[in-house]
Amino acid sequence: MNTIDLRKKKHSIDELLTMARSEPLMICDKDGKNYVLEEIDEFEKEVKELGSSKKFMEFLDERSKERETIPISSITKKLGI
Repeated sequence: MNTIDLRKKKHSIDELLTMARSEPLMICDKDGKNYVLEEIDEFEKEVKELGSSKKFMEFLDERSKERETIPISSITKKLGI
């Protein structure tokens, strides 16, 4: 992780985004507070979107209520094992 101290040198948003493409950045602002800037991959993006989807959460809630199970003996018999 590369550290960028904005108290020492100013950078534009475009410069910071370009740097964050190659590795995560820890950015220290003029007040000494630290932030992390990094690219989100598609999986993380999808997780975030699904996590905030009311419809998907309702689907998971309903799915978790399903209690029907299939005994392993039925599966092995069906597969001839």
